[in-house]
Parts: sequence; structure tokens; C-alpha cells
Amino acid sequence: MSEHHAPADFDPAFKVAAGRTAPGCIAAEGQDLFLVEARQVGPHLKEAVVGEGADGAIWRLASDEGLHLNGTDLAPFPLGFFNAGLQSDLQQRIVSAALKHGVPLSSLALTLATEYSLSGSFIAGTGRGYAEGVEVGVDAASTAPRSEIEALVREAMAASPAFALLRVPVQNTFSLVCNGRRRDPSTLAASTAPTPADPFLKYSKPPARSDEPGIVGDPIVRTADKTPDTASVAGSAKNAAGRVTWKVNGEGSRDFATGLYHSRVALNRAGATVFAFTTDETASGRAPTGLTHISAAVAFCYMTQLSRYIDGMKLPIRGVRLVQMSPWGVRDGTGEAFAYDTHLFMQGEADDETFETLQRIAAATCYLHRSMETETPVTLGVSLNGA
Repeated sequence: MSEHHAPADFDPAFKVAAGRTAPGCIAAEGQDLFLVEARQVGPHLKEAVVGEGADGAIWRLASDEGLHLNGTDLAPFPLGFFNAGLQSDLQQRIVSAALKHGVPLSSLALTLATEYSLSGSFIAGTGRGYAEGVEVGVDAASTAPRSEIEALVREAMAASPAFALLRVPVQNTFSLVCNGRRRDPSTLAASTAPTPADPFLKYSKPPARSDEPGIVGDPIVRTADKTPDTASVAGSAKNAAGRVTWKVNGEGSRDFATGLYHSRVALNRAGATVFAFTTDETASGRAPTGLTHISAAVAFCYMTQLSRYIDGMKLPIRGVRLVQMSPWGVRDGTGEAFAYDTHLFMQGEADDETFETLQRIAAATCYLHRSMETETPVTLGVSLNGA
């Protein structure tokens, strides 16, 4: 995984290797560890290899920021991955609940909006991120009464590990490897796990696309569509606490013929690029799962904050990469989310205190790490047959 800058035809996502067994938390029940190995490619362009459990499929995903953060806009922004992942995991749990109870569904579509805010000064090191809330809209077509559809959706939300991450606060853990030497942080919860293999040393060449038949060729597409000019200007709105807010809008629908889910996500900022995601929760491995996107999103969002602070403070730090363990589970029909364990690798001429300050500030301003540390409010609306 040597550093390089991406060409204009940079591929946002592709499959690296087939899995032998789908994760239990996707196929039925069980606890699985998703492994994320990520590195910084450019100022905000990141690349990650994500393994779906011990024996699941392996995917290569890329993320960037939009032009408003001086990114290349070649790949989805981290919060876009998170939005698409929430949609995908929830819709599969709804379909599974419908099959379990014999409730007919002829169509299923979702809208999902996530909102975040920031207080303090990012550069001064007093910044703090917040997950303000998630708004979910479910539109189903069925001959069943509304009460049954609403019960299905609530059962699905309880069964979703992705939504468990929103409702159950956890304390994530960290380690820090500076210039090949590990030091555990004193201002964050320290990891007790052994230091994993450094991605720079583990990968001698970039991951390659699998030639496995039947997979979705382009599970992520950078569309030509943009958020309308009527959208609010991201960063201009403030909430009741006086914090600047950012909103991400997503929508998608289930293709019942194929079992795939297709979603579109964009930042609520005029002119922002719309990214299209195809996900597969059927255990056939044709496209990434929602939990794969969420696992990657947390790593990508954290790395954005690292690169922003390094650039803003002109720190002599480079070669940012990380290894993140993301546990997920389903037990007795209830989704489970657990603390992530993140091992950060960096090079540079900075002292140990500067390295740790960078790690701490990134964790405090990463919207998704902060989302995991607190309960995120979720509001739900259900539409049946268009009503």
C-alpha cells in the first residue's frame, strides 16, 4: 500500500476476494468481526480493504471529500457510506421480518437523513462532533394492515446491528504506532489487543479486482447528478445549541427480483455530487453489505479529521494508515454493536505528544466515533401503499 495519487478514472469500489461463508450477523445470527485496513492516498482520498467476518467476502472501497473540503470528489464522502449502510441493513431486516411472519411485501423504499454538528474550534483543538439524529421513512406496498407493517419495521430496527450502533453507547479503544514504535494513548481508552500488521508492510501491491462471476461490477457509482440549488448551504444552518449542522440525505429501494438494494446519497449542499450504492444482504456476496459500508465509514471519517488537522497545523506527519476491528452481532433476534478497536500508524518528525494530540482531536471531531459514544435519536415514519 504505497502512497500515490488517484487517476481521474479511480474506481470507488470492487470485490477483492470471495468468501467461504457469509457472516452470521448477515445470514442469520452470530457475532462477526469486520476488519478494516485503510490508508491515506491523497489529501482526503482514502482506500480501505474490508473483510466481512473471518470467512466472508473482501472488498476494496475508496472515500473522498467534496470540493468544499478541497477533496477530489472521486468517491463517496464517509458520511455517505454510513447513510447507505444504515439503509441497506434496515431494509433487509424488514424483508426478513416480513418473511418470518408471512406478511406480503410487493415493494419497499426508504428515505434516510442523518444530521451532525460541530462545536468549538477544530484548529484550536477544542472541536467536538455530535450526531444530532437520524430520520427514517419507510414506504411499503402490501395487502397487510398498517399495524402489521409498523410492527415489522420496529422489529427490524431492533434486529439491525446498524441501528444498535445508534442506540447503544460504546467506548472505542485505540493504539498508536509512531515510526514503528507502539505507544498506548493516555487521553483515549487504550487497546489491549496486540498490534496488528501494518498495512504498508502487509500489502506489497494495491488490491486487485476479483474476476468472480455474478458480482455487481460497479457497486458504487459517482453519478452526474447534483444536489439541487434549492438545498440549504451545508455549514450555514445552526441548531438550538448554536452548533453548525450538516445533513446527509439518502433514499433507496429494494429490487425484489434480484434481492439487491439500490440507494442514492448526497450531502445537503447545493451542487454536491450524488453517489449511487448497490448492496447485497442476501449472503450471496454480489455487492458489499450495509455493515461493510458502516465499518469503512467510521475509519474514513476518522481519517478525514486526521488529515484536516495535519494540514491545518502543518504537522510533519505522513503515511497515515489504520487497522480497525469492527464487531457486529445478532443474538435472539436483537442486533448488537460493540466498541471498535482502532490501531493508528503514522510516520513523521513530530514528538510523541503531538502524535497523541492528533489522535485525540481526530476522535473528538469524528462524527461517527462520537455517534457511537452517545445514543443517537431516531425518528420513524411509515407509509403504506403511498398513504
